Amino acid sequence: MKDWQTQVNTKENSTKILAVTSCPTGIAHTYMAAEGLETAAKAKGCFIKVETRGSGGAKNVLTAKEIEEADCIIVAADAKVPMDRFAGKKVIECQVSDGISKADQLIDRAIAGDAPIYKSGSESSSNTEVSKSGKGIGHQIYTQLMNGVSHMLPFVVGGGILIAIAFLIDGLNVDINSLPADQRINFGTITPMAAMFKSIGGTAFGFMLPVLAGYIAMAIADRPALAVGFVGGMIAANGKSGFLGALVAGFVAGYLIIGLRKLCDKLP
Repeated sequence: MKDWQTQVNTKENSTKILAVTSCPTGIAHTYMAAEGLETAAKAKGCFIKVETRGSGGAKNVLTAKEIEEADCIIVAADAKVPMDRFAGKKVIECQVSDGISKADQLIDRAIAGDAPIYKSGSESSSNTEVSKSGKGIGHQIYTQLMNGVSHMLPFVVGGGILIAIAFLIDGLNVDINSLPADQRINFGTITPMAAMFKSIGGTAFGFMLPVLAGYIAMAIADRPALAVGFVGGMIAANGKSGFLGALVAGFVAGYLIIGLRKLCDKLP
């Protein structure tokens, strides 16, 4: 696809569309939606640039100049996307799956200008996935939950790989069948190198619940809720409530911060 400026200079009267795609895991749907929108725009002779916010971070990031020149912006996301930069522009907000299954309809709406003006910081636009996509509280909770899960996954995967390496090292250096029964329980920490890998992997696992709770809270009430969620997740990890406790802590922390924010807004 041609770069944005080349497209803009080719036909000044063509509709200029920007898009952002993002899903909770950032692996498949983010890029499938981007491809769907690009294909649909190309078929209709529109110019489009798609910013993907996947597991590898934001790619093809939209610039301030591109946003200024765009006629319409499509945000197909089930994860948190920076929206304040789109203030004053026509913005279509929908689920990431719509970018795959309804790409043609979204491009048609963008061409027709069938989109509300985005107002930065407004309550109605802060919950983009819910208010504009027609989904209710269930989808909102799902989005918040998956924000925590997507940030937790690297710790789970990384910790699991390190622990597996620890068992592999001991398996190559120690015959488990020759060990006394009381020592087999320590398999994976018998050699110093294996013990180091298992210790690091266990530490990574220890971050799992605090990160889950912290980013659930952040999805609800933004950055001020992050620390509160982390603390709640750590309490759950060190107590007996475990995973379910971390889930509850994340949601409680997020909505607690929202409540405090509203309360403080009424203060003189």
